[in-house]
Amino acid sequence: MLNDKLLTLAFGLLFLLMIACGDSPDTDLAKTATPPVVKEMSRSAAFIDYAASTTMLQAELARLATERAQSEEVKALSAEMLEFYNRAMKQLQEVAKAEGLHTSLPDSLGSADKATLEEFGKLTGAEFDERYQAYVYASQRSQLDHYREMLLKAEEEEIRNWVNEMQLQLRARLQLAAQYDSVR
Repeated sequence: MLNDKLLTLAFGLLFLLMIACGDSPDTDLAKTATPPVVKEMSRSAAFIDYAASTTMLQAELARLATERAQSEEVKALSAEMLEFYNRAMKQLQEVAKAEGLHTSLPDSLGSADKATLEEFGKLTGAEFDERYQAYVYASQRSQLDHYREMLLKAEEEEIRNWVNEMQLQLRARLQLAAQYDSVR
């Protein structure tokens, strides 16, 4: 799932790079006619798509975990994740609207995300709990990496503010997870 998103993002960025570096006269004309802001908006739109997709998937997995989790610890984690990602999605929608990128928001899970959700739907008991916890922590680390990279590229203040807040929240959750793992 994460690999599918990374590949999609990589191909999108590769496509934008090919357009920016094209040598044909038509491409040169397009470069002079397209203001730099449009190129930045495209990068931001790709990020908004990534952030919304991962946020929606995390919320759906958390919703599933609130129903399926066996241990009280995982039930509590999933409830916290559901609240966190629902709030993050609302904030992201506001940011996207403020930056004119609301059309970049997906309205449903992609096929890879649906497959991940179906895979988790087949799990039960302790196996579900273990896989869910591992997935949450691994995906949050991955999100932090993407968000760190976006801070280097984003010029839109609203996006930068949202990314900064998400980084703080994700780091705090990862620290709590590390403390819990060290106690076990």
